Amino acid sequence: MDREILKIAFRNLHRRKLRTFFTMLGIIIAIASITALVSIAEGFQLSISETLQSTSNVIIVLPGMGASIWTIGTNTLNQSVVDDISRINHVEAVNPVLVKFTVMEYRGWEVPVTVMGVIPRDAQKFYALTGPQLQRGQFIPQGSRFKALLGYSIANGKIQKQGGGTLNWEILPGQTIKLYDSSGRAWEFKVSGNFQESGQSFIGGFIDTSVFVPLGTLQEMYNEPGKISFIEVWVDDVNFVDYVKARIQKLLPSATVITERQGIEVVVQIENMLNNLLLGIGSIALIVGALGVVNTLLTSVMERTREIGTYRALGAKKRFILEMILIEGIMLTIIGGVIGFGSGIVMANVVVQILRAKTPGLPNPVVDLRVVAVAFGITFLIGIVASVYPAKKAAELNPAEAIRHVE
Repeated sequence: MDREILKIAFRNLHRRKLRTFFTMLGIIIAIASITALVSIAEGFQLSISETLQSTSNVIIVLPGMGASIWTIGTNTLNQSVVDDISRINHVEAVNPVLVKFTVMEYRGWEVPVTVMGVIPRDAQKFYALTGPQLQRGQFIPQGSRFKALLGYSIANGKIQKQGGGTLNWEILPGQTIKLYDSSGRAWEFKVSGNFQESGQSFIGGFIDTSVFVPLGTLQEMYNEPGKISFIEVWVDDVNFVDYVKARIQKLLPSATVITERQGIEVVVQIENMLNNLLLGIGSIALIVGALGVVNTLLTSVMERTREIGTYRALGAKKRFILEMILIEGIMLTIIGGVIGFGSGIVMANVVVQILRAKTPGLPNPVVDLRVVAVAFGITFLIGIVASVYPAKKAAELNPAEAIRHVE
């Protein structure tokens, strides 16, 4: 009997292909949207977790009270404070950085870039602790003035050019680039090497899309001798991060001192808020899809009144009719859920690939098996709930009246 019910339910759905498809479409869109959003969010969460583990020892010193990582480049600190910070117990590495936003020219192409002025010896020691490693060439030689180290995306043309499209160049060690100062003068630098891809992390995003030059040269270009934008501090033991932070705050009461973990946690909070909002929208779409199933099954019951009456007259029990309509609803939602889940995974990967054209280093979507279980659990539940009322209505039809019904 169970097999017979399945055959009848499948036949009923198959003979109304167009209506069945449009009914499933609501479920497909809803499940695909939720799957894509959750997969992309899982990828970000995994990337952020890895970043938290690798940067728990980092403290960032910013100029001004209430400053944030987003205001880098608007205010400056005196470079003289670097020596004072480096003498604090448990400080293993200090990396003072001057940040400027300008245009880089290479073989006639001009692209906006972030230029980071660093002291080669200090920066090399700091990045050896935090990463990333070099992909090609060598670090900026100590004492050089016009050597440049490139981020992965800059060196490999993984950035968007003006007017759209991605640059397909490859800047190798020994080649030259030009950077423009605030007055529009071009300064020529020879490339010493470039970093490996570090990914879209809190620091990684900066590194991949930045050009590194000697601090003194950048200060000269912008007529800011002895000025820096922020200081990165590496603490030798994560248990002493709060101690070092307190010492720096006492040393520089007018500066903002944050751990990189704090900065990342702010990003995580904002991301979670957006994810919850988008999941809420996806849930509304799922409810709309469920209402579509209810409407389709009710219409199907009305159109098949005589057929259902015939089943009842031939001895079919109410349970048979109830199970037949319930199975139709469950089949609609399960098939829609499977297609939606597969479409969601494809959608997530396509969205990430499109966004990578503008934002290199975005993490890959991550499919969590718990998400798979929840997605199918929800669709199965919706199939049952959406089918109960139409199934009950069909089962309660009077056989004699149903047979006399004119379709």
